[in-house]
Amino acid sequence: MDQQTLDILLVDDDEFFADIVAGQLQDELQHRVTIARGGRQAKELLENSSSHFDIILTDYYMPEMNGIDLLQWMYDNHIETPVVMLTAVGSDIVAVDAMKLGAYDYVRKEQLDLQHLGVVINATNERHRFRVAQSFEEERAREIKLNTLATDKVRDVLNAITPTLNSALANINGDIETQGEELCTQLPSPQREQLRELLKQIQHEAVTLETSVRGLLGLYRMLYAHHAEARELDRLKREIEEKVASV
Repeated sequence: MDQQTLDILLVDDDEFFADIVAGQLQDELQHRVTIARGGRQAKELLENSSSHFDIILTDYYMPEMNGIDLLQWMYDNHIETPVVMLTAVGSDIVAVDAMKLGAYDYVRKEQLDLQHLGVVINATNERHRFRVAQSFEEERAREIKLNTLATDKVRDVLNAITPTLNSALANINGDIETQGEELCTQLPSPQREQLRELLKQIQHEAVTLETSVRGLLGLYRMLYAHHAEARELDRLKREIEEKVASV
């Protein structure tokens, strides 16, 4: 497998050490390396929206802002770039603290060699990519679950109100049919025709509303069943239009 080129931020106030390591990473492993001469400079680079790093290699012992301080700041600001801590002899407690704050690994500087560092960098990158993919799938699963719950609630509401609404619309039509003409006969001729036109318009609007409700319910059922094909949607649209036009 070809070596993957990564953008690495190397944080170390020891200029000689940082220059040597950066040169090896660039020349022999073909990584792109940016050097920060301390935690504060690293913080400034990470705050810059134009900067992107795949991995951060940071020393622990640095003035003003050490490696743990940098990790704590990243943790507080939800910066999830994977970090490998560079520690000195007897810094096992520091390494443990670093791992608690989200560091992926640590390397002792006195045991540092390019081959081992390359393996750690590649392994860290792969682990981070796996975590990101896993987090994405977990978030997607949560969204699906929430959408399903919301869909079920909408279904329950629709199932509850649809019969009542249809019954009310049917009653309107029935009352117009049974009582409308009787009322018309009790009026003089001009008012009679006006009332008939008004009742006819009300009946038309009631049928339109009833047809639209049925169409929306049908659309919802198709979406809930996950088979809302284009031709079925077109059929439903034509059916509603034809029903309304025929009234």
